Amino acid sequence: EALSELVFVEKANMNPIALLIKRLDLDNDNVILSLPHTMSWDPSSDEGPSIVDVSVSIKEGAYSNARIMYDKYRSSKEKAGKTAEASDMALKAAEANAQRQIEQAQKNKNMTFSVMMQPQRKQHWFEKFLWFITSDNYLVLGGRDAQQNEMLVKRYLRPGDAYLHADVHGAPTCILRAKRRRTANGATEVLPLSDQALKEAGNFAICRSSAWGSRMVTSAWWVESHQVSKTAPTGEYLTVGSFMIRGKKKFLPPSSLEMGLGVLFRLGDDVSQARHANERRDFALIQLHESKAELEDIDPNKKSAEPSYDRNLGSAGDMSAGTSTSVKKGEKVPFTDSIQIEVNAEKEKEKKKEIVD
Repeated sequence: EALSELVFVEKANMNPIALLIKRLDLDNDNVILSLPHTMSWDPSSDEGPSIVDVSVSIKEGAYSNARIMYDKYRSSKEKAGKTAEASDMALKAAEANAQRQIEQAQKNKNMTFSVMMQPQRKQHWFEKFLWFITSDNYLVLGGRDAQQNEMLVKRYLRPGDAYLHADVHGAPTCILRAKRRRTANGATEVLPLSDQALKEAGNFAICRSSAWGSRMVTSAWWVESHQVSKTAPTGEYLTVGSFMIRGKKKFLPPSSLEMGLGVLFRLGDDVSQARHANERRDFALIQLHESKAELEDIDPNKKSAEPSYDRNLGSAGDMSAGTSTSVKKGEKVPFTDSIQIEVNAEKEKEKKKEIVD
């Protein structure tokens, strides 16, 4: 307190040394001096130099205090340089990131535009269901939910088709669509279902059920279309997607849980059709032809009437991949693919519906 009073008195007496002392920090052995900042001051200006507060240690001499101040100045200068360098790098990284985002957005826009410009094919009627084509060209349909199960049986289950299901939770209603062909007199003949198609359809029903997640190997079963009914016994009620099976169920052998993915493509020219001819064989039709050939060998005089076919019923050039014949314009085909016939039948139904409406 005595030193503070002495400094106050000396300031009143205009002592130049006392006028430089701002306050005493004797707890830390320092004196705070208010010194003019003459390095950044212009002597020709009317204003005086700015005042800077400097902490001076009373334990050190003038040179020691100068060295300490210089070390602090150099450290602060290095930190300022590093801060400026880091800020510059961060700014460049942000600019590069923004540029990449702009380029990616432009690329995505161009890709979206190119995809929109590509012609979109018209989907077939069965693509709204679960579906696949067997190795011998049979179409298999499965319901995605109870409403689709109801629709499959009521609208698309025909005489000669097979109804497949499994006694496993989540198993869909599956329909194996039978192939049909027209005889010489114009009647439609239902071809028998092949064992290979039934096995593949049963495997499909198992894989689409909860057995896939639990890895449970079990068997599917199938019945003919006339065995499926929506009429419940007296006093019972069938929910949406549930059906009554009358008669004996035909169980298929247990199958491994295996599924695959395929790419559906369209054959556009005769060269492509020739390369893919006879890749997918119809085993049921081959067996039918062999049985007819055996009958002809037994009784040559009694030949089975070979039905004639019209190319408008479906040919390899009008169908997707998976056809088993290559047909040129004007030729008669020995059999037609059921998928193309079904597509044409559905188109005819749509036309009749439009006329009725």
